[in-house]
Amino acid sequence: MAQSSYIIIEGAIGVGKTTLARMLQEHLGTALLLEVFEENPFLSKFYESRAQYAFQTQMFFLLSRYRQQQQVPQTLAGEGLISDYMFAKDWLFARL
Repeated sequence: MAQSSYIIIEGAIGVGKTTLARMLQEHLGTALLLEVFEENPFLSKFYESRAQYAFQTQMFFLLSRYRQQQQVPQTLAGEGLISDYMFAKDWLFARL
């Protein structure tokens, strides 16, 4: 049984994580898992008032990533996976 790879690219906003993930996915022929920030209804409000909307914005991202992560075991059973985020990043950033 061949072992599938799970490659995670993590970093600050705007550094090119998604671009790199797409390039690697094309080169390696794996599945691709991208953070869905466009669907976050709190994001624009967060940029207007960070203190007021930080919690809602982050909770939306956390729940969205959780839903996506439920598909990871099935995907890894196939061709492997490249992601532009790490599920545990909320925990890591909270520890900083």
